[in-house]
Amino acid sequence: MKKGKYLLIMLLMLTVPLLMAGCVDKNKVDSIEQTQKDILAKLSQIEAAQKNAPQVSQPAAPVVDSGSEQIQKLILARLDRIEENQKNMAKAIQQPAAPQRPAVDFNKVYNIPVGSSPVKGKKDARVTVVVFSDYQCPYCSKLEPTLNQVSAAYPKDVKMVFKDFPLSFHQHAKSAAKAARAAGEQGKFWEMHDLVFENNTRLGDDLYKELAGKLQLNEAKFLADYNSNKYDALIQQDILLGQNSGVGGTPTLFMNGKRMQGRSFDDFKALIEGYLKK
Repeated sequence: MKKGKYLLIMLLMLTVPLLMAGCVDKNKVDSIEQTQKDILAKLSQIEAAQKNAPQVSQPAAPVVDSGSEQIQKLILARLDRIEENQKNMAKAIQQPAAPQRPAVDFNKVYNIPVGSSPVKGKKDARVTVVVFSDYQCPYCSKLEPTLNQVSAAYPKDVKMVFKDFPLSFHQHAKSAAKAARAAGEQGKFWEMHDLVFENNTRLGDDLYKELAGKLQLNEAKFLADYNSNKYDALIQQDILLGQNSGVGGTPTLFMNGKRMQGRSFDDFKALIEGYLKK
């Protein structure tokens, strides 16, 4: 903006000697004055566009008089005003910097009680893996085969604890959590858990009823448990526990209270072997 402003000022200064000289051709003077008026018209267009910008006040344009000196002053004044408006517009659209998440301390040991959460593996296993998960999360779904591989490789040494952490923007995550818990009432939590993850692009009442039939559950009891609010408080407890343990997304894993960084089978194996050697 400043560069354009200076060019206009130089153009205006070149007109002064012409206006002062008596031998100047009148057609040239008229042409210069018309050019100045054209500039004013273009500035009016710019100012009109700025007027619609948020948080930018636009003062009324002064009435243009026919004198060349007055026109030059008006052009310069309006250039100053447009430059100021540009600065105000830039300030108006500036967004505050997003708050940074606190750094994760992977050495910190969190107290994460098992509570009433489903457990796979021996209760006295030396290694406890707590999984905060969301049935609608694609990353959680992709992690399931690895978790099953770990359970199969260390059936006596590792127990898996499942915690519900349905994310607010996943419409069906909480209902899926309720369906798995309702199946758990009939001893089929992990079976429903696995089937729901395998079909997590089809989540909804129809799927849960279909899976209940596949698992040969008592349909009436399953639907009564699923449609009740008996699991709401338990799911909320898991969410609060996760939040208090620094969980902000899914899946989030803890091994013996420490937050895990890697998710591959080799990552699990290295950590598990380390605990078993102690």
